[in-house]
Amino acid sequence: GGHIQGAINIYTEQGIQTFMESRLHFTKNDILIFHCEFSSHRGPKLMRFLRSMDRKQNSHRYPELNFPEIYLLDGGYKAFYQHNKVQCNPQAYLPMLHEDHSKDLRHFRVRSKSWTAGEKRTRSRRVIRSPY
Repeated sequence: GGHIQGAINIYTEQGIQTFMESRLHFTKNDILIFHCEFSSHRGPKLMRFLRSMDRKQNSHRYPELNFPEIYLLDGGYKAFYQHNKVQCNPQAYLPMLHEDHSKDLRHFRVRSKSWTAGEKRTRSRRVIRSPY
């Protein structure tokens, strides 16, 4: 339904892998904030995937991580937009189920079962902070 200014849109595990591989110089000051429309499924899933990759890449120097601080945006893009419209493009929110997104929604719903096979669903809406 929109984009947060300055945000990088990564929405697949392959995108996370590419991001991790392209980041040659990590700094401990880099903070990643994950979200999707409500931060209830896609955002948390990719956050967990990145944390898993980060731990694997740094297994030889545990507990060091490239990204010690990662967060999940409470309430997702929808809540962010309600309080920060000026930082969003466009400045008109369209929910995921809006008819203008029907083609994208059909594409992802067809593939969603194979993408989430074996995953446990969560309904938490609190901010999740990595312990490392």
